Order: sequence, then structure tokens, then C-alpha cells
Amino acid sequence: MPSSVQADVASLGNVEVRTNLRVTDYIDDSATSGNRTVNRMRGKNAIAIGAAAATITNNLVTANSQVIVTLEFIDATLTTILTVVPGAGSFVVTGNANATAATKFGWVVIN
Repeated sequence: MPSSVQADVASLGNVEVRTNLRVTDYIDDSATSGNRTVNRMRGKNAIAIGAAAATITNNLVTANSQVIVTLEFIDATLTTILTVVPGAGSFVVTGNANATAATKFGWVVIN
């Protein structure tokens, strides 16, 4: 370990890594908005016109997963993601209003 890293670790105390972070390939499935099935660790989807939420079925997601979502398109009404709720085999992304246009978002699953 380089001495600069050792000094940083020493000043912080113990640093422990308990998991591996893998960046895998992803699917941009945002051209077809609404509920979709994507069995990857990251992807892009879209909330459909007239809807406030999208369910992504994903066999890699558990109730304990952390799913990080970022809007990639700001709709006239759906301007904010309110909740992202993981469950066994899926997660639900809910915005603040019904979308007036397909509203694209990117996501990453961390287990």
C-alpha cells in the first residue's frame, strides 16, 4: 500500500470493505416506457406518459438492496423522484406527479 494511502487510513482509523462494487454492462430500455424487466445491476428506463411510477422487475434486487435513481429528463409535471422502494425481485420508482412525457431515469442496484 502506498505510504500516502497508509497515512490516510491511519488518520481515519480502521477501514473495512465488506463487499465488492462491480460496474457491469447495462441496458438502456428507456425507449419503451413503463413497467419493464431488466436483470442487470444498472440500467435506464422511463416512467410512461400519464403514470407517476414504474416497476422494474429484476431478479438481482432484494428487499435489502439499495437502488440509486437519477432523473435524466425533467418533465413539465414529473420533476422529482419521491421514492425508490426495493422488494424481492423488483423495485418501484415513484415521481411527484403523473408524467406528461416519457420521463427517463438511470438506476444502479447495490447489494
